[in-house]
Amino acid sequence: MKQGILLLDIGNTRVKAVYWLDGQLTAITDFPGVMPASPVAVYYASVATDERLEQLRSESQLTDVDWHQIRSEAQKDQLRSSYAKPETMGVDRWLAMLGAQQCYPHTELLVIDAGTALTIDHLAADGQHRGGWIVPGIHMQQKAVTNYTARVFNRDQQQFELAFAQDTASCLQNGVFAAILAVIRQANQLVPQAKMLITGGDATVLMPFLAELPIEIEPLLIFRGMTRYIVN
Repeated sequence: MKQGILLLDIGNTRVKAVYWLDGQLTAITDFPGVMPASPVAVYYASVATDERLEQLRSESQLTDVDWHQIRSEAQKDQLRSSYAKPETMGVDRWLAMLGAQQCYPHTELLVIDAGTALTIDHLAADGQHRGGWIVPGIHMQQKAVTNYTARVFNRDQQQFELAFAQDTASCLQNGVFAAILAVIRQANQLVPQAKMLITGGDATVLMPFLAELPIEIEPLLIFRGMTRYIVN
């Protein structure tokens, strides 16, 4: 049986995993559970502590293979960072741009990651990063309002509509949703010629409301970026 490579996006509480083999990416929903086959190596991006990494090594029973950490850098292939200190860019943003460039080489892009934070990065057709935005994501914005205002409350059930609401929880949810959509549309207005790619946990919620934009969803965008670091 041919063996592939395990790709990990490691947060402080959640780990997303994908198995790469012969150019194909397969999401692993129950990591560190069952994998298609034992990998020959692990490539990972992480914001977790060293203790958390050691725990994952042990739980996955992958202590006998090489683990390669991916970090943001000044340049990878045709992608060039705009940061004076490239290592301070969030590695998820860096990898999402690499993945987008792989999907659409030599194309001007807006790369959107709709997760805990909403990030938008502008990438020129020649690979130069032109800068970006970081905005609190849907749930982070909701928490910010409820944490600092005693009389505003939320509910666990999330029902987003692009409409004015008639109760406090719906007003909060719809208002935050409208704000997130407005940021994405504003980015499009700044560079209307750019192709837009969106990834992240909230991408599927947002997509139906962005139909007028030149936008595509790519759930595995960050992992596509990781494959650029695989050494065969």
